[in-house]
Amino acid sequence: MKNAKKLVLAAALVGSMLLAVGCKPKTTPTPTATTAPTSTVTDVPTTPPRNLGGLEVTLIDWWSGDNWNEATNAYQEAYWEMQNKAMKDHNYTFKRAANGSWRWEWSEEFLVGVSENNPMGSIVTFDNRWVPSLLTTGAFLDVSKLPSINWSDAKFNQAVIDVMTYGGGTYGFAAGLEPRTGVFFNKALLKAAGVPEELPYDLQASGEWTFANFKELCKKLTRDIDSDGVTDVYGVTGQNVVFFQGLLIANDTFIITLENGKLVMNASDKKVLEALNFGNEIIAENYFQPQPEGADWDYFKAGFYEGKAAMFVEEQYACDNINDQAPDMEYGFVNIPKGPSAKDYVAVCRENILVMPNCDKIKNVADDIAFVYNIYTNVPDEYKDDDARWKGNLENRFKDKRSVSETCNWMINKWNMYMAAPDVYISGFDPQWLYDLGGGKTPQEVIEAFSTTWQTQVDEFNANLK
Repeated sequence: MKNAKKLVLAAALVGSMLLAVGCKPKTTPTPTATTAPTSTVTDVPTTPPRNLGGLEVTLIDWWSGDNWNEATNAYQEAYWEMQNKAMKDHNYTFKRAANGSWRWEWSEEFLVGVSENNPMGSIVTFDNRWVPSLLTTGAFLDVSKLPSINWSDAKFNQAVIDVMTYGGGTYGFAAGLEPRTGVFFNKALLKAAGVPEELPYDLQASGEWTFANFKELCKKLTRDIDSDGVTDVYGVTGQNVVFFQGLLIANDTFIITLENGKLVMNASDKKVLEALNFGNEIIAENYFQPQPEGADWDYFKAGFYEGKAAMFVEEQYACDNINDQAPDMEYGFVNIPKGPSAKDYVAVCRENILVMPNCDKIKNVADDIAFVYNIYTNVPDEYKDDDARWKGNLENRFKDKRSVSETCNWMINKWNMYMAAPDVYISGFDPQWLYDLGGGKTPQEVIEAFSTTWQTQVDEFNANLK
């Protein structure tokens, strides 16, 4: 602010019958037998299904293969039965297609397609980092007023909708989300330090997984085991970028925010300083594993795999790497701890963003495309409350149940998310300030050094907003 998405809720068109019942007028009753009123039924014509006239809708990404719509379980079988019926009833076709591999040139190719009225697809998937260069070009279609879709529906990712709503329109969207940044912890190292191995889960469940309790845990887990004056196990490790961004978002803020559709410089806000100063304390007090001399930039990965750090701040996908590199490790996964200015845990949102190309070929059928996408993001009635839809894949990857049933479940279903505005609005937003934070500079020094640049970027975006 980052992959098939979760689909939520279902909608169906239904006909209705109106029963009209005749009745006698009010008269004085007599003792003689009367004939029962005759009931009549008036047929009300049902509305025929919306006919899209053979419309072809293509959703472009960089990963869908030839088997993108192949059902491999009962849920997918029910889902594709529903989708195929909708395609037949409404006379359209839908497909996903990979337009090559993940690449930065995607934005340029998309822009050329818009300018030539030959779009890459009906809906195009963007890595959020590719979006900034196109935001002020007018290349994304405003989808906010399309009558066939309700973007406030719970099935859509509201963090993406919020960050892609600016200048009076909504220019990007997404359905569902993927669990992102959290804290992995090595259960054996917790136990060795005299800490209950399920403590992070228990603190999270009670609402007490806070900055303060996280710091206390870091202190207990940072140990000089052989008393030689050298730290053998650090409380936590990770990449500066992920660590500090996670803390900012966990405190429900960022250095640049989106307010009323425009960017706002926010670096001196109390909540920003709280988060950055806290991260600086964790490093300054030697709880955060430093980069060993001569080590590669990703030293922190080996630090966790090899037991040199008890906790690891990273995105959820790292469970696969841990399983591969440290197959015997028993580990857990919790949210980033709650900041003092946040009312609840805040999940980091770094989703891919879907857009419609702003050219006549798409504009002329935009509402029909929205109608199709709305159906595509539905789920069969019998599965709308079934967590098995999303749990199966994660349960196969994590070592314990609580990482999925509690942490990932919260991230996916709580919808308390924050997407960092600069990641979407400022092209090539420089992360150097985050590295400087971990390199010995104070938050105040870093903010002072970068404020002029940030303010210029904010002003330029707002001035160019279309």
